[in-house]
Amino acid sequence: MTRADGAVPRLEVRGLSKTFSGVTVLRDAHLRLAPGEIHALVGQNGSGKSTLIKLISGVHRADPGGEVLVDGTAIGPPVHAGRLHQQGLAFVHQDLGLINDLTVAENVRVGRHAVNAVTRRIDRAADRAAVRQTFAFLGVPIDPDATVGSLDPSERVAVAVARALQERAEGSGVVVFDESSRAIPHEALPAFYAMVRFLAEQGTAVLFVSHDLKEVLALGDRVTALRNGRVVETGVDVAALDEAALTRLVLGRDGAPGDLIGHYPPVSGAPAESVTLSGIGGGRVRDVTATLRPGEVVGVTGTIDSGLLDLPGLLGGARSARGSIRRAGRALDLARCSVAELLDAGVVMIPQDRHGYGLAMDLTVEENVTIPHVGARARPWSLGRAWRRQETDRVLERYDVRPRGRDTVVATMSGGNQQKVLFGKWLLGEPRLLVLEEPTQAVDVGARAALLEATRQAAQHGAAVLYVSSEVEDLAAVCDRLLVLDDGVVARDLTGPFTAESVLGAIFDVPTGGPA
Repeated sequence: MTRADGAVPRLEVRGLSKTFSGVTVLRDAHLRLAPGEIHALVGQNGSGKSTLIKLISGVHRADPGGEVLVDGTAIGPPVHAGRLHQQGLAFVHQDLGLINDLTVAENVRVGRHAVNAVTRRIDRAADRAAVRQTFAFLGVPIDPDATVGSLDPSERVAVAVARALQERAEGSGVVVFDESSRAIPHEALPAFYAMVRFLAEQGTAVLFVSHDLKEVLALGDRVTALRNGRVVETGVDVAALDEAALTRLVLGRDGAPGDLIGHYPPVSGAPAESVTLSGIGGGRVRDVTATLRPGEVVGVTGTIDSGLLDLPGLLGGARSARGSIRRAGRALDLARCSVAELLDAGVVMIPQDRHGYGLAMDLTVEENVTIPHVGARARPWSLGRAWRRQETDRVLERYDVRPRGRDTVVATMSGGNQQKVLFGKWLLGEPRLLVLEEPTQAVDVGARAALLEATRQAAQHGAAVLYVSSEVEDLAAVCDRLLVLDDGVVARDLTGPFTAESVLGAIFDVPTGGPA
């Protein structure tokens, strides 16, 4: 990473503000990026990060006043999205924006195809040559004729980066990575980080938007923090920060979840209310058998190939499964049981993918929160307005969902607040077995603390909670017991208290060949 502090800023933002319906969501935002710098942009969900990026990219138009400059030349506002590439700005968004059925060359060259001067047809040979040249610069050997759907995750990232660099002089311009690492599996992240560092070493300025503070500390040169729509610090040297200091920068306070287990100790439920998992199997899970007591949080973890990723869907009815769940004398055969029968028995799974499986993104908060409970609360002649309002208000207040409006469309909310709505939607019914799949993934540190607290509260209300996660800090903070999976079976059943180090040690020191 080569930062040229005395050079003209590669990207400079001066005094950008944005108001929606009379409410100012971003006020006087400012930052400077030097050539060759990786500059991290951090803040809680709802802090103004997304609004700032949308102003820079031309998605939103800023309020009067303020400037966006690239290499000292003003490009807005208003910023024109169609001119950004020529002006030196490129974006790699969270979903990477790739089309699986098209070739690598078609994805990279979209909007910038070479055209034959005589026939006016796309010159595919010229396109492939341009793509090969960009990949040669990145040092990544990818066939331009391969379909994107056939690539591994690290190659897909390279395609998205290559598209951002098309027809750009080496070492020039600005690349904005807008939460790009969220879409990248853990095993592909080292290759992604290496690519980001390589761009900076060539002289390109990188604006790196991330919720992951460890990632920021490992990758960034300097950092700008937003809080409540304002820049609270900018240009802070990352080398002078640790995770605690960066957390305080983001939150304005210490973001540690505190002694959750001490504050919400496990409750002693009746043995008859215990939940027994017997012979659970499917996918990489061969045989998971365990007893979960009401009032306790049981973590489940393991390596990526341990079966960890398959277990929640098996228990929640989202995947074909074998085995049974037994509670209060009732046995549910997972091979024959429907999702409706699982819900009726008090078995709830909150999925990792809140967009695809957890929430109806185009519906309001009230509609999402109350849909699962209409059957029990509504009447044949009416859904009932009063109870829906009352219960939604309870969720908004209990989980500090922002904005507080019942009629807010969920798609317009930040990721952390969407996750709070998802928790509230299902915890409203006080489930007996609550299966959580990576519940704090892709949320900021403030939302993480709130969700961990909600997990302990669910156990306090008598649920047996199965907390399936690869986040060792979360597991240490919230779990009474820990099941470590290895090769599809429970290799260890450990009792807390835990530390992040002890959880990590348990994951990578499991016995092989079956249950302990």
